[in-house]
Amino acid sequence: KLPSKFKKFYAEFESLMDPSRNHRAYRLTVAKLEPPLIPFMPLLIKDMTFTHEGNKTFTDNLVNFEKMRMIANTARTVRYYRSQPFNPDAAQANKNHQDVRSYVRQLNVIDNQRTLSQMSHRLEPRRP
Repeated sequence: KLPSKFKKFYAEFESLMDPSRNHRAYRLTVAKLEPPLIPFMPLLIKDMTFTHEGNKTFTDNLVNFEKMRMIANTARTVRYYRSQPFNPDAAQANKNHQDVRSYVRQLNVIDNQRTLSQMSHRLEPRRP
């Protein structure tokens, strides 16, 4: 029952976050943006995990510098995203920017699985 405007917006977001080809669409889009950015952290954590678990730290009692370089590149990416301060009060005429700033100011992260489950069951009660 969503208006087509929102369906289109969702479809665009869905294609941007498509996990195929290692999130290629997202990575290409983010590469074109200027900081400050809020990255999709699960993807960065996945990159670090695969780099760490998929490569030996030592080879023939020598440090695997290629592995360290890959880890450093991911850390450098996060540092780049934060390289410019976020100024939510910067004057922008675009209404979308105002909506985003308002949303970020009021952002409330719930990091408690029990609370999230209770909220979910209130919205969609379990069927017997």
